[in-house]
Amino acid sequence: MMPKLQTPLFSRQRGFSLVEVLVALFVLSIGLLGLAGLQTAGLRLNHQSYQRTQATLNTYDIIDRIRANPGAMAAGVYDNIDLSPNPSAADCMVPPACTTAEMADYDIGQWKDSLTKLLSQGQGGICRGTLTLSPYACVVNPGATLFTVGITWVEHDLNMNLTVEAQL
Repeated sequence: MMPKLQTPLFSRQRGFSLVEVLVALFVLSIGLLGLAGLQTAGLRLNHQSYQRTQATLNTYDIIDRIRANPGAMAAGVYDNIDLSPNPSAADCMVPPACTTAEMADYDIGQWKDSLTKLLSQGQGGICRGTLTLSPYACVVNPGATLFTVGITWVEHDLNMNLTVEAQL
């Protein structure tokens, strides 16, 4: 009888480590794709948070500007500021000094410029009384000390808004 030729164990496993490497690369690539997805979602959510923070900061900025100009507030300059862009106002940062009404126009212009620069399609409105943003409507209460400030912007094809009421 003729002895059988047996192939060594090593030759039967030839190419097996290559398969292991391919499987490991596949698992690693799936993991890296998952990490890339997490990074993308994190960046998107971070930008949304940034826009909401800017809207909040700008809301409180105009409230502080109204507080700092009681003459214009008493004269009713801030009673109904709609969402339309503000016409250019006098620059009140250089002499001669502005009147309270000119300072209010300057403040509103600065505020609206800030909204358009920091928020995607950002707009803002101020109402002494009750304010609704979509559609814009202001019910003015001339003697009231309650001001409503509203800001709208677009965030990933969604219309967002923020409304803050302040007792001044």
